[in-house]
Amino acid sequence: MLQVCDTTRWQRGGSLDHSETATVAHVTILAVCLAVLGCAALLTSAQDGLTLFGLRWPFSCRLHDTFGIRCALCGMSRSFCALAHGDLAAGLAFHRLGPAVFILFCAQIPYRLYALAIRPRPISRWLTKLHTGLALLIGLAVFANWLIYLGGLVL
Repeated sequence: MLQVCDTTRWQRGGSLDHSETATVAHVTILAVCLAVLGCAALLTSAQDGLTLFGLRWPFSCRLHDTFGIRCALCGMSRSFCALAHGDLAAGLAFHRLGPAVFILFCAQIPYRLYALAIRPRPISRWLTKLHTGLALLIGLAVFANWLIYLGGLVL
């Protein structure tokens, strides 16, 4: 059984084997995705930010606050919150790629649970390639979207 804090092995200079490393990665990504989606369900989106049970959420984009330039993910939190509450139009309005990233986060839950259920066997190659390809495609789309936004500022 995997022990995440195997201090004896780490003190001896040993390392986790591939199966244990993959398990830790799957559990970590699953936990992060569940936390993000859970927070999106609890928070409420508004044009000026987020609220938690009627109280203004204190976090905002530092790049936008400091320089007035949106980052690649500006509006993504509000988009996730709107989508978690079933408002697709608002989710698209806050960030045009918000729904794609939201679906990617939601898809991580069954993907990671499946990976943990079949361990120590690896996930099939085609499923791994599909997952990696979609994640890269969405990541590149978010970056390209930001470059288009920045190009509009310069021109």
